[in-house]
Formats: sequence, C-alpha cells, structure tokens
Amino acid sequence: MKVIENRAMKDEEKMEIQEMQLKEAKHIAEEADRKYEEVARKLVILEGELERAEERAEVSELKCSDLEEELKNVTNNLKSLEAQSEKVGGS
Repeated sequence: MKVIENRAMKDEEKMEIQEMQLKEAKHIAEEADRKYEEVARKLVILEGELERAEERAEVSELKCSDLEEELKNVTNNLKSLEAQSEKVGGS
C-alpha cells in the first residue's frame, strides 16, 4: 500500500510539473505568435514603403534623363552661339 501511495504521489508531482511546463510552453507559443504577427505587420508596411521608394526612384531617373537631355540642348545652343559670335567678331 505504501509503495502504491509513493508512486501515486510521484505521479501527481510529475503531472503538476508537466502542467506547469505545458502552461509555460503555451505562454511561449502565444508570445511567439504575437511577435510573428508584429513582424508580419512591419513587413507589410516596409514592403509598401519600398514600393513607394522604387516609384520615386523611377520618377527621379526620368527627371534626371530629361534634365540631361535639356543640358545637352543648352550646351549645343551655347556652342552654336559661340560659333556665331566668333563669325561675327571675326568678319
């Protein structure tokens, strides 16, 4: 009888320990889920920001191309005016 009682007590202690471990595991899992959801939300926000940044970069590249073309035109006009000035001054 004493042996059975001891075994029952040990089994009860094991069950209590396992219940505590289960609670702790559930808590850890809930915390991990919460952190995952938080990271997933941040990722969505960052993806949106990245998309907008890429769009701004494309617009900036187009503007840069336009300005380079305009600069070439201004440079050519300036060269043309200098050439005309030299012809007028040299005549």
